[in-house]
Amino acid sequence: LHSKTHVQHVNMLFSLASSSSSRGLTDGLLLRRSSPLAMIFYSSFTSDVNKSTVDFKVILDGTRHAVSASVNEQLSKVLAKHRDVMHAVPIISPMLGHDAHVIVPEEVRKELEELTGEEMDKIEELCSEPLDGGRSRLASQLRVSESFAGMTFAVKGMNRIMRT
Repeated sequence: LHSKTHVQHVNMLFSLASSSSSRGLTDGLLLRRSSPLAMIFYSSFTSDVNKSTVDFKVILDGTRHAVSASVNEQLSKVLAKHRDVMHAVPIISPMLGHDAHVIVPEEVRKELEELTGEEMDKIEELCSEPLDGGRSRLASQLRVSESFAGMTFAVKGMNRIMRT
């Protein structure tokens, strides 16, 4: 995570490089924010500022995997990008994208809203052997929150069907 001070330093570099009095090495070319190289450089310093990340674990086939995700990111997207878990997050349909059957820890479940009838139907349709009491959720129904910190989620089987 880059601090705001780093961003201020990068902004200062851009200001100096684009001013007419500091041509020299950059010749005002490389550090212009509009140049592709500068955009990559600048985004590496600013992309993580003010983003809160949470570390948690996912159990899949008896193996624990460390996961780090941004707060408010959809859990299905987080799992679909994780190299050790992605194979358990199938594409349900072109419209719905990736999803997974997740067993939610009690501490996190307490903060979730009750499932609607439609959400329960979706779980029963897509999850093999769903658990009652709101323990089973689809990863697409969950957004990463601070309550995920240090928690362990289990990824279970899906009925690999396509929906439209």
